[in-house]
Amino acid sequence: MPTKISNIEARTFSREGKIAEILSEVISAIPKHSQVWVIGGAARNAVYFEIFKKNLPQRDFDLVYVGNVDKFVNNLRKKRFRFGRIRRKEEVVLRKKLVDKPKTTAEYLFLDIHMSNEKSIIKNLEQNAAFTLNGFAIPLKKYLSKNLLAHTKSLPHALGDIKKKQLRLNPTGYKGHPGNLFACLRFMSAGFKAPKKEEVALLLKELPRLEEWRFERNVQKAFTYVGGEKKARSLVRFLGIKYDVFSFTALKRMR
Repeated sequence: MPTKISNIEARTFSREGKIAEILSEVISAIPKHSQVWVIGGAARNAVYFEIFKKNLPQRDFDLVYVGNVDKFVNNLRKKRFRFGRIRRKEEVVLRKKLVDKPKTTAEYLFLDIHMSNEKSIIKNLEQNAAFTLNGFAIPLKKYLSKNLLAHTKSLPHALGDIKKKQLRLNPTGYKGHPGNLFACLRFMSAGFKAPKKEEVALLLKELPRLEEWRFERNVQKAFTYVGGEKKARSLVRFLGIKYDVFSFTALKRMR
């Protein structure tokens, strides 16, 4: 009988139950001579759980794949993974049911597979991690192991910052993404300390580059994760931001 899983469980970090079962299938689908690393929220949340024994919100599993991605995808398709959305040039999104009759996206396990020719996972993190607390990478084959931290690669400051719950922009090669301010709010709602004022200013400066559809999606995601609009606005005031960062009209005036 398939393991039952709730919407709440599906939207928080887990390496157990049905999620572990599906991840085991993913591991068995890895072709020989290929590298697969868990990065992003799934890596960060695994490290966080090992330290604090608490779950953080999580929507999908970001993977860095080095090798023949077509063979990997074909193996996963044989295991009843389906494409999650249109395939991009350097990214493939696959999903698999967590329940028999899913009604929402929360009832699927999503894989975001990022193709890479860079064999050094540290260089990949240097180029792509916005915050130090996202500067972790774990071999997928070791992701379900009990000694996960022993296999984890990380950027400087990453482990120290996550232990202190300190938000800090990646000093080794930060590349601004216009939605990072909203990510900052989500982390703060989970108990992380705000970044430095100059870093907040940089996040605010990047925000007007968001397209309208991405802006709306980021705003709704922020409201959902932090516990509503009122709490989100309270966090913005705490950062000393006077702009209405949740209004696209106001955003256009910032450009």
